[in-house]
Amino acid sequence: MHRFLTLLCLLCAAACTMPAAALSMDVSGNTAGSPVIVTCDQEAFFVFQENSGTPVFAQGTTVRYIPHTTGPLSIAATAGGATVAESFAISAGGSGGNGGDGGEDDTYQDVVLPAGNVTVTAANSGTTYTVNRRTALGALDASGVSYTADDGWYDQYGTLYITAINGRTNKGASGWMYQVNGVSPSVGANVKTVQNGDRVVFYWSESMSSTPATSDNAIWLKVVYGSGSDSGDADTTADYANAFGPATAATIPVGLPEGVTTAVVGGKTRISVNLNAAHDGERVTVKGDRIIIERPGLLLTVMTGDITERDGIATGFIRSVTARLTPIPGAISGIGEVGGTLDLSLNGIPALGDITVTYAPDLSTEERSAIFALCAPERATVTCTACVMNVGMNGLVNEEDIASATVRMTISPAWVEAHGGAGAVRIVHIADDGTVEILETGMVGIDEKGNLIFEALSPNGLSIFAMVSLGDAARSASTTPMPTTAATGISPSTTAPAQAPLGWAAAIAGALIGGGICLNRRKEG
Repeated sequence: MHRFLTLLCLLCAAACTMPAAALSMDVSGNTAGSPVIVTCDQEAFFVFQENSGTPVFAQGTTVRYIPHTTGPLSIAATAGGATVAESFAISAGGSGGNGGDGGEDDTYQDVVLPAGNVTVTAANSGTTYTVNRRTALGALDASGVSYTADDGWYDQYGTLYITAINGRTNKGASGWMYQVNGVSPSVGANVKTVQNGDRVVFYWSESMSSTPATSDNAIWLKVVYGSGSDSGDADTTADYANAFGPATAATIPVGLPEGVTTAVVGGKTRISVNLNAAHDGERVTVKGDRIIIERPGLLLTVMTGDITERDGIATGFIRSVTARLTPIPGAISGIGEVGGTLDLSLNGIPALGDITVTYAPDLSTEERSAIFALCAPERATVTCTACVMNVGMNGLVNEEDIASATVRMTISPAWVEAHGGAGAVRIVHIADDGTVEILETGMVGIDEKGNLIFEALSPNGLSIFAMVSLGDAARSASTTPMPTTAATGISPSTTAPAQAPLGWAAAIAGALIGGGICLNRRKEG
């Protein structure tokens, strides 16, 4: 009996020190414009990164990600204290076509080329050149990829030679080539003019016999003529890249800047921009068919029909208006810095108006009671409130001016771990009339400071938003460990072991002990 108990103790010790089960990940799909489907054997936090660019986050057991261009794609999944990663090349969809340039219509990325020029600096000499936007190189520049050019042949041929795209550099006989409508031009991309509807492909070639269809890295572009003016500042090429950063005060003006006016013509709203107007502390850019208004805490994007320019005035009819607000962060005692963003779909642009965002540590007694009453039928309760974001509007009205709002709030991983994990976190909306909504909430990423980002769609506009944790009314929810790696473009490192494997170890130990007791009783009987 003594030997049996000794063996039993050794087995229990081994069970309690068992490592976490390995995380498995299956990936299917590798075509630009088509879903890449990733499945793990447990719920995981995913990081997708194309061409070493901005990371995209997701959470779940099975997630779908649609790569927008060709090139390397890295995927990392973290769950239960384990991380698994995979990298592979995204290829272009479709094959065949004119001269072998391949690709179906949905493979091509539309690039809007207004009249005018773009400046390109040769990497080898530092010399800056003026290039017509409506050239193959202008199309590449408008696509938003990173590239470098060499002017070693410029004096002789007037050619800027592309030496690298998205960090992939020419080497030996391998390098970047391009085609326009399936034909390889005999001139440099900086002087090859393109027309509205032309299809331009830049592709990696291992030999002179390579084609876009056989290349493992190709960038498919379709030229769309636009008109207008651009400030020439490359920082304005992408939405959601406000050069002014977060707000510097609680109140963010959202009205029209100097030199920008709107008028209703034939039932449609026309926007006019005086390209010569002075702007103090803000910037107005006309780029293709977009008008981008930036000031601290606000990035307003107006999509129009084809913009026309005459006598320094650019005009177009408004198709849609979106705004991203990045309020000044707040601080909550015992929690630290909190913050968030508001993505709005607007029905128009207010001539005057502002939005004020402040933070509070908790809800009022009445608001908490309303949430408790809403949770009661589901046998749930609010276990803790992280922070409250109070959003006040002046000159704007929910539904009338705001079609929809997406709210993101950030909080420290420590608070999330201490209050039930990501699955317990909810964003609650308290409307102006006191109506309470518990919004469908998900964790969508990690900010540069390592805080977790939670997102929810608010169908009824803006007012008060609270980040809370929900738990069982009878007992608090168990803690679920969360990844704490900052979004620096590097796959998350392995976190501390999760509690789930320890639970399995305890179950195994319990089974062994139970079995030993039964055997012992039988033997004694």
